[in-house]
Amino acid sequence: MGIEIGRSSLNLEERVEFLRTLGGWLTSGGGQLPIHECIKNTCEVFSRDEYRSLEPRMERIVREYTAGSASLFEGLRSANLGFTRQELAIMQAAERSNQLRIAVPSLVDALSMRMEANKALRRKLLPLLFGGFLLILMSLGVMMFMLPTVMGPVLERKAEALDKFPAAIRGYWYASVWLRDHPFAPVIFSATPVALFFLRNTAFLKPRIEKALMWFPPSRRLILAYNAVMVVYFMPALVRASIPLHDVLRTIAGSLNNIAIAGALRVAANNHENGVRLGEALRSVPLRGSFRNAVEAGEKTGAIAERVEDLKVPFANELDRVSRRAVSAVVMILMLCLLPFFIISMYVSLVAPIFALMEF
Repeated sequence: MGIEIGRSSLNLEERVEFLRTLGGWLTSGGGQLPIHECIKNTCEVFSRDEYRSLEPRMERIVREYTAGSASLFEGLRSANLGFTRQELAIMQAAERSNQLRIAVPSLVDALSMRMEANKALRRKLLPLLFGGFLLILMSLGVMMFMLPTVMGPVLERKAEALDKFPAAIRGYWYASVWLRDHPFAPVIFSATPVALFFLRNTAFLKPRIEKALMWFPPSRRLILAYNAVMVVYFMPALVRASIPLHDVLRTIAGSLNNIAIAGALRVAANNHENGVRLGEALRSVPLRGSFRNAVEAGEKTGAIAERVEDLKVPFANELDRVSRRAVSAVVMILMLCLLPFFIISMYVSLVAPIFALMEF
């Protein structure tokens, strides 16, 4: 009763494969195959084997599109296959301008770049962040469990013995007493990162987290480089789809997760629609100056898509360089802050039992 057995949606890698299959059909034979046949062939591929549970939804997409009762964008949205708002925004803009054959392959390139960039960042950052979190938990364990077991009996018999202990041990003991008096503090500390991760996209937390990340220089550079790559991958396809340039900017803004950059693009779109040249309108967008220079050169030559597309490789290289620097910054923070904390915790865990035996 309402319980769905089997695969219920497509993850990012599978969504990219869905669009890659669709793009292959759309461009096969020089783009002569009717679009409804391309959609039908693609949906059939994702209705078999491990995607068998998606067959009813795939059939509905084909049926509604063939009957003209729903566009591909509307079918994908109502089927709830996991396509994000940003991905659907690109599909909607391309479909409205009847340029699916151009836009879908470019969307595949952009999403592939996004997928690889996300994988690279997770592969580099998550082990470091997880390791730092474990170091803090280990230090909390020393304070909450080891010190009371080792020093508790000694101080119960002879409280003044604490004055003979080294300063590091005394500090840890006072912290241990406070933590045991406030047992919910470590629980809140441990649960906060998990809660922030799952609630990071809520209306309350998203702008605050984004503001904090944009304040920290390494993460700010990483965010700007990442979104710049997304812009230069999405924009050429939309421009070639004969979409008005102000709508191109609005569509790109809808494809980005960063509120500040998306907002700046929407402002630029409004300014351009009101008569401001595109290059001048993009002055307030916080991306590298080479992006605006490329747009201005494209405006003069009538080849905006080509000039922006030339930035794909240098911007991708910049993202790789910035991500390495961000990882180095995280490593430095861990070395300067958490590693001394870890060393002191190890010192306390090794030395405290010795002093406790001497005073017992």
